[in-house]
Amino acid sequence: KIQAPFPDTIAPMWALGTTNCMRTARHLLLALLLLAAPLPALAVEVKVVVEGVTGAVRDNVLAFLSIAHEAAERDLTAARARRLHAQAPEEIRRALQPFGYYRPQIQSDLTPADTTLTVRYRIDPGQPIPLADLDLQITGAGSEDPAFRALLADFPLRAGAPLNHADYEAAKRALQDLATERGYLEATMPRHQVLIDLQRYEARAAIHFDTGPRFRLGPVSFEKTDLNPRFLQRFVPFEPGEPYSAARLFELQNALADSDYFRRVDVDPQPEQAGDDLQIPISVQLEEQRRNRYTFGIGYGTDTGARGSAGWLRRRVNRQGHRLGAEAEVSEIENRLTARYIVPLRRPLTDQFFVTASWLDEHTATRENRTALLAASLTRLRRNWQETLSLNFQYEDFEVGSDTGVTTLLYPEAGWRRVVADDPIYTTRGWRLNFNLRGTPAALGPDESFLQARAQGKWIHPVGARNRLIARADLGYTLIDDITGLPASLRFYAGGDQSVRGYKYNELGPRDAEGEIIGGKYLVAASLEYEQHLRDRWSAALFFDTGNALDDLSGALEQGAGVGIRWRSPIGLIRVDVASALTESGNPLRLHVVIGPDL
Repeated sequence: KIQAPFPDTIAPMWALGTTNCMRTARHLLLALLLLAAPLPALAVEVKVVVEGVTGAVRDNVLAFLSIAHEAAERDLTAARARRLHAQAPEEIRRALQPFGYYRPQIQSDLTPADTTLTVRYRIDPGQPIPLADLDLQITGAGSEDPAFRALLADFPLRAGAPLNHADYEAAKRALQDLATERGYLEATMPRHQVLIDLQRYEARAAIHFDTGPRFRLGPVSFEKTDLNPRFLQRFVPFEPGEPYSAARLFELQNALADSDYFRRVDVDPQPEQAGDDLQIPISVQLEEQRRNRYTFGIGYGTDTGARGSAGWLRRRVNRQGHRLGAEAEVSEIENRLTARYIVPLRRPLTDQFFVTASWLDEHTATRENRTALLAASLTRLRRNWQETLSLNFQYEDFEVGSDTGVTTLLYPEAGWRRVVADDPIYTTRGWRLNFNLRGTPAALGPDESFLQARAQGKWIHPVGARNRLIARADLGYTLIDDITGLPASLRFYAGGDQSVRGYKYNELGPRDAEGEIIGGKYLVAASLEYEQHLRDRWSAALFFDTGNALDDLSGALEQGAGVGIRWRSPIGLIRVDVASALTESGNPLRLHVVIGPDL
């Protein structure tokens, strides 16, 4: 049964015909529209090739090329790529101008292949435009400043040289930075321009810089601290009224940060508060460290065996910045307990007075000694050397071979030390020197006296890009009638990790009638080592050591040599050496392990 489409009504014939005609017309119109509409455009892969320029110039060209950007960020149609390709030569010209290239020759090609377009730009930048004239003027108080004169002598921009807009901008920044650093806080640049004459193919630049007046450093105030402001003034490296210098403010900030009193230091100059005298007040905001510091450490060395330490420091005993500390050290060959009271002096970072009390119980293969020491010391910086002057009261009960004794000494001591290193953890270029002098005219009894001097040095020099040459020397001299009257801790011994490798710690020295080592009046030791970088943090070493402790400078020197492996750890260099005792019967081998910085 087929149901009519209109069961309730029957349309007239003329109406039915009209409806069919309209429906046919609509179908024809839709077909025409579909035929007229363009087919969807297909995406193509675009490869950009730039030839003729390299380095920063090429990078800038790619940064200016729209086709390079859009090809990397989204799909491009062939039509879009052709439009971007057409505007590329002008973009390249703009990219070359900052480098002084104003007459480039540019060839551009577009090569289609299936679904790929290759656009190629061959660039001949030509000669950079020369800077024919530079009108450079410095006015104001800074015109007589030696720092500005030095800058002008090595100015980034020079007449006669090719123009580079980066040099022009660097020249302006250099003037502004120097003015800020030197306290010309009202400096202006009333004229700065570059004129390009393409007809003559030359450029002219003008920079007029007015420094204005130079401000001065004013008084320093300290906020949020319990320490006495008069004590904190000792850290200030300048006097109010000195010419302003940003470097001086950095010195102040670093000095306070290095003092270990504070966990945060903010130095804030306040130029808006400067008066007619142009002095800028300096406000220092401080956040103090915790009053107590505790330290713990463990380690190992073939000289000492396993070792451990624990320390305590009271950072602030009073408002004057006094400190009190104690440290205990335990190892297989010695136990030490030390207490120290420290009083900062005029230059708190380098000048200090301290009182030290210590107890040492030492028992090596060659000696045993128990030493109590009470010392009053003054340390200060003298022409880049750390100088330490001490008065020592020492009690010692010792046994060296068959020699035993108990001594009580009161003697002065002086020491000088200097370290120069490019890196304190892993030094590639540097040196260290130590000098020590001590003695007394009445040290051991009514008919005994002694004078002792010691010099130690170490030198590190680079060989090639990543290799090192390391030299070390240790010389000691004691003026005394009889070595047996000198306590064991003041005699000289040789052998060990830091002396002649291949021998045990303090194994070398004069012997008594029973063949026991008793220590000597003199010390001679030297070492030469070459370290070859392998890969990453690893290196290998080849070394030769010689030395001995002697009672007579004409005595024989022992020798050791060997090879080692090095690893640069975050806490310092780890050295593992295998050394042969060359002058000992059978040339026995010995392992040496040391952890710590070179200098």
